[in-house]
Amino acid sequence: MAIIEELAQEPKATSPTNIHPPSFGETNLSTSPLVVGEDLFYDSEQDTTQLLAKSTHLKQQGNICFGQGDYEQALQHYQDASLFCPDEQQQAIYASNMAACHLKLGRPQDAKAMCDTALDLDPTYLKARFRRAQANERIATSASLSDGLKDYQDLLQQDIDPATRRACQRAAQDLPPRIKSLMEKEKEEMMAKLKDLGNTVLGKFGLSVDNFQFQQDPTSGNYTMNFVNQPSSSSS
Repeated sequence: MAIIEELAQEPKATSPTNIHPPSFGETNLSTSPLVVGEDLFYDSEQDTTQLLAKSTHLKQQGNICFGQGDYEQALQHYQDASLFCPDEQQQAIYASNMAACHLKLGRPQDAKAMCDTALDLDPTYLKARFRRAQANERIATSASLSDGLKDYQDLLQQDIDPATRRACQRAAQDLPPRIKSLMEKEKEEMMAKLKDLGNTVLGKFGLSVDNFQFQQDPTSGNYTMNFVNQPSSSSS
């Protein structure tokens, strides 16, 4: 699976400045289309065609910047391309390409948000789903890893290229134990914070959470709470 949509099909160039935009006739494209609420309006079919040409040209510039490792500039070009593009499927491609830039720049939260946008526009877009799984894996909370695992598993049911399949198979094997470990760690951290909060409140009455012990009934699984007047000094 290529990093950038249609990158392999783009013409080679040494820098974005070597690309000359196509002629747009007398139509002034220095301004964006009219926006009312969330809807875009165009004056004519000719304007729509010209805006598509403009957005494609900007995408080409973004692809060249991405190939050169200038991910911030590539991101800007894809953002500009999206503003001019009247086609939702193409907008999904630009959003996914922006996600690829964010991943390269170490911003997985932003990458996930752009993948969500791409999948809202095109729920069948597998490349955006794969990048969202990568972003969630890099966010690395138990919740994000669980979401990423679901995307990886869904992709394994699809017709994907061998490299992507291998990546999904690796994740499907590696993530479950990581999720379990993180859930235990996050549970311990949460309990420690609750204990600190409880001690803050109970301390006003000369008590602490160590004065309260919980015992689980092995038969029912229910808990009972007992008050301990003088808790053991070894209690934590």
